[in-house]
Amino acid sequence: MAAGSESLTAKTKGRQLNLKRPLKVVCLGNSLTHHGYLAEIEWFGNWGMAASKRENDFCHVLEKELQQYNRKSEVSPLNIYGWEINPTCDLDSLAGEVCHGADVIILRMCDNVRDIEAFEQNMGRLIEFCLERTPHVIVAGTFWRNERYERILAASAERYGLEYVDLGWITLLNDIYPKVGDTLYDIEGKPYTITKDIIIGHPNDKGMRLIAHSLMRAIKYLAR
Repeated sequence: MAAGSESLTAKTKGRQLNLKRPLKVVCLGNSLTHHGYLAEIEWFGNWGMAASKRENDFCHVLEKELQQYNRKSEVSPLNIYGWEINPTCDLDSLAGEVCHGADVIILRMCDNVRDIEAFEQNMGRLIEFCLERTPHVIVAGTFWRNERYERILAASAERYGLEYVDLGWITLLNDIYPKVGDTLYDIEGKPYTITKDIIIGHPNDKGMRLIAHSLMRAIKYLAR
């Protein structure tokens, strides 16, 4: 554990992670975690992009898995694309409200980073922001494999003694992306057909389930 992280964790020590009590899990990410309705790109959902329905994105699959232990557990997704493109931004105004009272915070982002040096320099600041709220922080790797991003994420997790979840293996599997012509459902439950490449670059329901299962294993490990 890095110097400084012990004192941060001390602020929240004693908060044992128990799957049988209601847990608040926060997922900080990008469009894979949550993307609002945007007709101009023909995305008519309001959840993790390319999941066919709200309940099929990885956050809601994870929530359903947690609710097998306690039906009141919840997973709150937050798109922090603003941090990806500006890692020096004010974190409290971006994520402070959603992260308040969190038992677990999952970091699943970095795919939209534009300034790799700023990203690397500020990853620790993001982790410390999370550790000030809970000792149970999970760092997930890139979904769209990028070796440099992956090294930074893994090294940051190691430096702070956090669980690291590799997701890159999922992209090597078959049928984890949707195709043009596949059917999704809009926020009113009406079907529509995928036509845009931006949608098919994200994981489908199968890919989302595999992400959720990987994150659930990490949460179970923390609760052991």
